[in-house]
Amino acid sequence: MATAFGLAALIAGIAWRSGSLSKSGLLAAFLVGGTAMSAGSSWGRFLVLWFVSASLASRIGRRQKERATADVVAKGGQRDAAQVLANGGVYGLCAVGALVLPTQAALLATVGAGALVAAGADTLATETGTLWRGQPWSLRTGSRVPTGSSGAVSVPGTLGMLLGAWLLALGALFTGLIPADRVFHVTLAGMAGATADTLVGAWWQTRRWCPTCERETEQSVHQCGTTTQPWRGLPWLDNDRVNVLCTAVGAATVLLLGV
Repeated sequence: MATAFGLAALIAGIAWRSGSLSKSGLLAAFLVGGTAMSAGSSWGRFLVLWFVSASLASRIGRRQKERATADVVAKGGQRDAAQVLANGGVYGLCAVGALVLPTQAALLATVGAGALVAAGADTLATETGTLWRGQPWSLRTGSRVPTGSSGAVSVPGTLGMLLGAWLLALGALFTGLIPADRVFHVTLAGMAGATADTLVGAWWQTRRWCPTCERETEQSVHQCGTTTQPWRGLPWLDNDRVNVLCTAVGAATVLLLGV
């Protein structure tokens, strides 16, 4: 276990130095990564594969995407502790379960893969859709909305989600986390979780309003410097909590499919 946490510290440190993690994200990644690697090498390999793919996706066209979403999204490219736990917390809990209940390790590995693939599919949908130069449209209203708006969809983003779920499920297979006959289940789980994320983001995620710019945003203090006002949605349901729901739906979908 000491070796597992030592390796997790090394990988998290590299990610922090590269700018992919904040200091709080570094600690959270160390805890989740160390726990996963303690559960088995395949758990660790898949988590590293997931993180590398998500980081690479976020770096492609980063400046263009930051310009497009600068006055909408609440957080930048560095993942903080809340983001790390929102995306990897369910996976980490499944790893803990595998350590405590080794006889259920295979089931928990598939459930954990479903959770992490859902988070990855959602991330790839967001990154692909944001990179696209057109404006997405809201599922709730059907109208065009600013790039980066939660609950918005586009054809490139949807294709990124579908392809991402499939490729990450294959990644879980090739890293040894799941058997071949579970790839389809995990792919569906990833799609289900990412879809749930979009639906909840469209109808219930909190939104704020900038009275100066007369613009909807997710930022407490808008890019212009104005303190924003509650606008709609559930005040406590921010993007990180929606991401937790995304991974939980991914995990639950695996169980509902009877794995």
